[in-house]
Amino acid sequence: MAAGPLPLSIGLGIAMLCLSNTITPTHADDATPESLQATYDGEIRPLLKALCFECHGPDKAKADIRFDTLDPDLVHGPDAETWLDTLDQLNAGEMPPSKATQPTSEQRNHLTDWLTASLRTAAETKRFADGRVVTRRLTRYEYANTLRDLLGIELDFARELPPDPASPEGFLNNGNTLEMSGTQVETYLAAARKALAVAIVDPGEAPAIHRYEAAQTNIGKLPRSNAGGAKPVNPEFVLDIDPFPRTGEFLLRIRAGSVIPEGEDFPRMRVSLGNVPGIIHVPRKLVGEVDVIAAADQPATYEFRGRMEDFPQPGDRSFGGNVAFHGMLLMIDFLDADGAELRYADRTYSDPPAKKGNANQNKNAPSKGRPIPESGPRLDIVIDSVTFEAPHLVSWPPPSHTRWLVPTVGGEEKERARQALERFASRAFRRPVNEEEISRYLDLFEAVRKREPHFVAAIRETFAAVLVSPHFLYRVETRTDPVESETVTDHELASRLSYFLWSAPPDGRLTELADRGELLAPEILREEIERMLDDRRTLEFVNRFADQWFDLDALERVAVNPEFYPDFDDSLKEAMREETRGVLREILLGDLSCLELLDTNWTVANRALATHYELADRPRTSAFQRVSLSPEEKRGGVLAHGAFLLAQSDGQMPHPIKRAVWIRDRLLDSPPASPPAEVPELDPENPDLAGLSLKDQLAAHREKESCRDCHLGLDPWGIPLEHFDATGLWGTHSPVRIKTTRKDSPPDAGPPRGPLVDAATVLPDGTEVTGLDSLKDYLLAEQREAFARSLVKRLMGYSLGRSLDFGDREAVEALTADFVENDFRLRHLIVALATSESFRTK
Repeated sequence: MAAGPLPLSIGLGIAMLCLSNTITPTHADDATPESLQATYDGEIRPLLKALCFECHGPDKAKADIRFDTLDPDLVHGPDAETWLDTLDQLNAGEMPPSKATQPTSEQRNHLTDWLTASLRTAAETKRFADGRVVTRRLTRYEYANTLRDLLGIELDFARELPPDPASPEGFLNNGNTLEMSGTQVETYLAAARKALAVAIVDPGEAPAIHRYEAAQTNIGKLPRSNAGGAKPVNPEFVLDIDPFPRTGEFLLRIRAGSVIPEGEDFPRMRVSLGNVPGIIHVPRKLVGEVDVIAAADQPATYEFRGRMEDFPQPGDRSFGGNVAFHGMLLMIDFLDADGAELRYADRTYSDPPAKKGNANQNKNAPSKGRPIPESGPRLDIVIDSVTFEAPHLVSWPPPSHTRWLVPTVGGEEKERARQALERFASRAFRRPVNEEEISRYLDLFEAVRKREPHFVAAIRETFAAVLVSPHFLYRVETRTDPVESETVTDHELASRLSYFLWSAPPDGRLTELADRGELLAPEILREEIERMLDDRRTLEFVNRFADQWFDLDALERVAVNPEFYPDFDDSLKEAMREETRGVLREILLGDLSCLELLDTNWTVANRALATHYELADRPRTSAFQRVSLSPEEKRGGVLAHGAFLLAQSDGQMPHPIKRAVWIRDRLLDSPPASPPAEVPELDPENPDLAGLSLKDQLAAHREKESCRDCHLGLDPWGIPLEHFDATGLWGTHSPVRIKTTRKDSPPDAGPPRGPLVDAATVLPDGTEVTGLDSLKDYLLAEQREAFARSLVKRLMGYSLGRSLDFGDREAVEALTADFVENDFRLRHLIVALATSESFRTK
């Protein structure tokens, strides 16, 4: 495997050698590894020496690539991917530099023919000889979803598992990167035992139900300071839950309403559950948020659910704590349209509006509230009642127990265990289990039963062994022929489909078709894919694919500088993530063209994000919805999304190079090579750069010979976005790359302003662009097929759980052509991919 795609400077004089992928029939039909080697020795190497060795030879090896040592044996040698990258660079048409010696037409065709024929011959020879990833571990989120579906309980099963490493393409489900260690196995076993203890209960009476009702807040002192870096806690309503169960599902019902002035936005109610407070802060975790749209005189009931295990719980009270509270705390905050906490409200709605009051008192209780401001809109919120119940039980034993252990009277325990294991293991392994497997687990059950006093404890420990089996933790696909391709089995196909589109195990319908051996039938397979796409569980695919394709997790790796952006709320990061997810969701569910990812007249936003963007079409609630955009708002397409713009910054300044690399990698599948280690970055404290626009700073950076070649192919992709600051806001002036302090500027000064933005540039192919709009026009007119191919490759790699290689080239090209012909429809592409030979073979 090559170290990475070749830089724009690769192969002096050859990057324009190919105008198409066409090769002569003689070469395509008659090429053999022996004949190709002979052609290389006698004709191709001398051509490379004349055109390439000057920059990629013994005296100079730009990007650590040397064509004089590159192995021409694409079947057995280690450099096949580098040769493929070379051909891709040829097709990109970005080289040679204008000052370089240009090849003749005959040289161009000769090298192109050899490269294409060599790659095609090697692809046919190596396609299955090296083996594809047919067994891969479940990701953390797939594991959590699988355990949830198997056991029927909602619990954060993956919380203690280590994070999954990303593949070079950015995906977490790549089998080559999903390793397993002995320590991880122990962690999985602990997680399995914990989950089974919740799902399969001990014999005996049902647990005691704790139920609390209140119409008035608990009066108690909570920490108000910022000591220890903790934010002050000032909820409008507090419920002291004591005693409380440490495990089990809880059900929370809040009856509330609000008085909204005409034209004002709806307030939001935020609910948290946490620990007995100490001196400094209250450990708490969000239960949920909801917009209070019900009228105060007609309050509605808002319902929340969770599990006690997922929330901070107090330990031994002898170590201290706030004596005003005794158990866990339920805290309710109210937020206005900008996310700021509301500190005032009125409980008496028949009184004149000027009456002051407290939102948390009983209707007949005397007022103890904070005063309402004399100016500004008046927003009243009322909590009529709060009901908290834990554990919330539908039945006893719970459904998670009876789905595997049906209560019986008498009968042999071993036979009961056998029946339970057959059902459990077949669902856990996502295929029928054989007698040998059941016998091994029965032996384990009998060994455990000797030391356990109850049947339930023994079968629970045996189930835990099932849950650490490779057949549960991995997606296992077996092959009998190490060279030739094989069709997946019906059950393997069912798992491929379900983990591709739902990130979860097959449902009953898929399993039933697989059991009957019908899923591979083309008509049935297509019907099932369409059914799955219509299922709400497909939103899991949208979220996971968007997160990993666009690297939305990068948002959390960037800390926004509060000195530059004092008003930025970190909760906007999640809103930005949801915008990009939401646009992809609209495209899939609405069967729209994927070109709308590049440019469109709408986006998906909630009230907070629309306010940040200063959109005219602003929702009144925190719910995300499709909103229209005007050309003046500069928001159409993913390149104007805050998720992209903020993630590709340093939290203080926009980063044109990061943005350029992201565009070439994620949208055009043409990632540049990593910069040499000795190349310096732009220095934000360099006084020589003060007052220069980012465009001029980059121009100065290119004066260095070590930086010039790469930046000539990168800078033009980032410069058109110079109008956007680090938080994704449009501006007319360039930010200043000089650190500021409170001494240098007042706190309310905002980002310092530099010179007027000059977003005009010339792309590597000579096209002039003047900013984001013309860049999007260029992408739609000239790079739509490159974008289509990039999406196809990312989707194919994600669906198969592996990196693609040159053996996949033909399938990628066929899917890309079909995708383009069908108006770039994502739904059509998914169906075409999931019914393709690549998806159905191993």
